[in-house]
Amino acid sequence: MSFVNSHSSRLNPILFNLLKSLVYLSFSGSVVAAESHYDTLIINARQGDISTATSWFDGQSRNRVLTAAEVTDWLQINGWAGKDAEVRRVWEAYSPTMSLPDPALKAAAKSYRNLRQWQTSVALWRQVLQRSPRDDDACSGLILTLADAGQTKIALELAASRVKREPTANHWRELAWVQRIAGKHPDSLFSIVQAMRYAPQDKALRYDYSDMLSSNNISAPALNALENGKPHGVQTDERQRQRELEAAAELVRLAFISSTTENERFVVADRALARYATLMNQWQTFPSAKASYRHARIDRLGALLVRYRMEEIISEYQSLLKEGDVPSYARRWVASAYLYLKQPEKAEQMLSTIIQEDPSQRLPIVRQGDFFYSTMESEKVEQATQLSVQAEEKTPYKKRVYGLPTLIPNDAWVAIQYLRIQSLISHNDFPAAQRLAERLAFTGPGNQELNVRLAGVYLSRGWPRRAETLLKRVELLEPRSFQLETLQGLTALELQEWRQLEQLTDDTVTRYPDDFSVKRLARLRQVHHMAELRIAGAQGIKSDSPTKGMNDTEIDAMLYSPPFADHWRVFSGGAFNKSDFSDGRATHRTFRGGVEFTDRDHWAEAELSHRNFGSGSDIGARLSYRYDVNDFWRVGLNAERLMRSTPLRALKNGVTANGAGGYVRWRQSERRSWQADLSHGWFSDGNRRQEYTLSGQERVFSSPFFVINFTPSLSMGSNSRQNTPYYNPRKYVAVLPALAIDHLLYRHYQTEWHQEITSGVGRYWQKSASAGAITQLGYGQRVRWNDVLDTGVSAQWDKRPYDGKREKNVSLSFDLNYRF
Repeated sequence: MSFVNSHSSRLNPILFNLLKSLVYLSFSGSVVAAESHYDTLIINARQGDISTATSWFDGQSRNRVLTAAEVTDWLQINGWAGKDAEVRRVWEAYSPTMSLPDPALKAAAKSYRNLRQWQTSVALWRQVLQRSPRDDDACSGLILTLADAGQTKIALELAASRVKREPTANHWRELAWVQRIAGKHPDSLFSIVQAMRYAPQDKALRYDYSDMLSSNNISAPALNALENGKPHGVQTDERQRQRELEAAAELVRLAFISSTTENERFVVADRALARYATLMNQWQTFPSAKASYRHARIDRLGALLVRYRMEEIISEYQSLLKEGDVPSYARRWVASAYLYLKQPEKAEQMLSTIIQEDPSQRLPIVRQGDFFYSTMESEKVEQATQLSVQAEEKTPYKKRVYGLPTLIPNDAWVAIQYLRIQSLISHNDFPAAQRLAERLAFTGPGNQELNVRLAGVYLSRGWPRRAETLLKRVELLEPRSFQLETLQGLTALELQEWRQLEQLTDDTVTRYPDDFSVKRLARLRQVHHMAELRIAGAQGIKSDSPTKGMNDTEIDAMLYSPPFADHWRVFSGGAFNKSDFSDGRATHRTFRGGVEFTDRDHWAEAELSHRNFGSGSDIGARLSYRYDVNDFWRVGLNAERLMRSTPLRALKNGVTANGAGGYVRWRQSERRSWQADLSHGWFSDGNRRQEYTLSGQERVFSSPFFVINFTPSLSMGSNSRQNTPYYNPRKYVAVLPALAIDHLLYRHYQTEWHQEITSGVGRYWQKSASAGAITQLGYGQRVRWNDVLDTGVSAQWDKRPYDGKREKNVSLSFDLNYRF
């Protein structure tokens, strides 16, 4: 063997081992370098560099088969980036052919949950828990996914059982969120409070605590909790604005609740308005806060409503409407403003639209009353009645309140009964309204409002003393109630208790100047303090009767001063009468003046006049008095020198008359009244005239727009002399049954337009003359406006016998009563 060969043979193992080591070191270095690069990708991805890692995974997946660990990392990194669709794609590509660990399943389950694919997500969570039953993250994921999927019952059971086993802060927190999703808001608030007990320093829990408070409509503390618990680095501008809006809206809700003291009733509303002013000033310059700014403008309408700033509500609503839709709760406030401003048609239309959009709001809106009153005041009386009937059918007398063992009276039911009373009044069915109001008041004697409503019905029926007695009795319950004082003021007006009227009106106007009923009382007092003009007249068109003559004209005007010293008014006026008789024209002029006195139960007028007639002139005088015994009985007396009812033809022939008379009236209610009159006249020619009349009014039919009354009358008289130059029957009797129809053509609050029809057929008997029929027909129209004007015009056709011969009379008449 050669040296070379032998030397080479010794070196070969050494070289082989050296080359082997070099190759191993080179391969190990490349592996370490690859692992170092991979770890850097993962670390950078955790720090936010997602795209580099996902690009690498995407590229590697095209060149080779990724390992289970790499697929897991790819799924998790895409999950961190919120790329749920990409997670789903990767999962569906690798999961059928590769067994992936729990972190991969969790990442996929989270993304399926975010993609609202609840069943797949729940299946993955359950798969993880089968492998690792004590995996707390998987248990949390399953609970929250079930809750999101609407399977709240199972989610609540799992979350509650876990809290019992391990009552940690996180477990209580997740139970709170499941309870919130399930609508158990009080329970969720309790659970988040328990979580804070276990981790009092965790500010993130305060953040969640704010959400739970918000869900329970505890808005101001929710705002404070948010401000105290903002997690570091979390942007909360939008949520902060939402909490600010909720806190301000809570003030608006509280402003609608009656305050314990009247001085504080606007305090909350003013705080809300001040808060909105601050927020709107802060947000109006930020584009990102545009939605919050508009929301604040909408919610602010409620505070404006409490403060009776109705015109501002309408203006702001119209401005908001130009920018987009306004939610229904705010439109209900706008409808209330329209109703207050006496625009019920707009209010009714707006509330009808809200109900059409959401039929579930029908019953709450009707119970509130605005829909009923807007419909009623739009003169849709039958529709309003149907609303009250339907609401009554769906509103139980008693209701159950959480935490109380027994049922309690339902305030909503009582509110519906108020609507029923008003509905009956609008139908002119006052007896039924009285029965319902009495039943309510007698079953709740300690409820002042029920008794005040009953007193209002009494007052509407013409029984002010009965109303006064009832109001005085319930005054002890709450003496300063403005509803009580307002009705007491209206009662004082009817009773002519002028000082009470002044005191009660001053007090209510000072305390509640914007309330609608108070403004009504103040208006009526204002009208009472005005001067008054009364004018009445008639013109004969075609007449041949011995009492009227032909082409007769009558006009009478009287001007009353405003009241002074509470009880007094002075008046002056004049009258003119003329007619043509067979023996010539008769003319009568009167100028008069006097004083009127009114007090409780009493009314009196004293008058002096100058009369110019036929053959000369003279001084006349009149004294009239009436006394209201109670709500049913009234007596009246009068005495005159140169009495106004002296026949015009007698005056033409120089015959004057003095007279005296009286009457007794019994008025049961607006449906029935009877009056007996008697008068005695002493004529200067020696004639003595006596007249007696019995007249009545019985309600035959009532509806919202029609009233029919039966108005019978029986009159008789006698004269002591015959062969006088004026019509002077020895004795006579007249019976005239008649009907009076009143048809309401139009009504808008204190403006009314009526048409009136009267017709009657009777019989007339005169001594020494043949009897004959009496036929009578009349038609007229009447307008009442704004409490200050009451005027009417009518045409009458009358035919009856005089000395056995039937004569007719066709005439026009008018009357006007104007306050200024």
